[in-house]
Amino acid sequence: MDVSVVIPVFNERENLRPLHVELTEAMARLGRRYEVIYVDDGSVDGTRDVLRRIHAEDPHVRVLAFRRNFGQTAALAAGFRHARGEIIVTLDGDLQNDPADIPMMLEKLNQIF
Repeated sequence: MDVSVVIPVFNERENLRPLHVELTEAMARLGRRYEVIYVDDGSVDGTRDVLRRIHAEDPHVRVLAFRRNFGQTAALAAGFRHARGEIIVTLDGDLQNDPADIPMMLEKLNQIF
């Protein structure tokens, strides 16, 4: 696995589909093997149901689900533990980070290493 994208989410039901569409488009342009790990941090708004559907539709997706809210740090740590990629990228579940920036970030990493 080349790249793991770890995304902690909490009550982000409305943002998940648009986020996943943008993320899938960005990752497809890379031409690298990747996985997306959504970590549901105890959402109560139906986020988990949306994640289950996304997981069923996309083989790149893995979902971790907490039974209650433990916070972003715990969600990221769980995602990191389960990530299989050589490179780990994090995004927010609320679309504050643009998935289209991932190729540029990876290019910068390639210049450094």
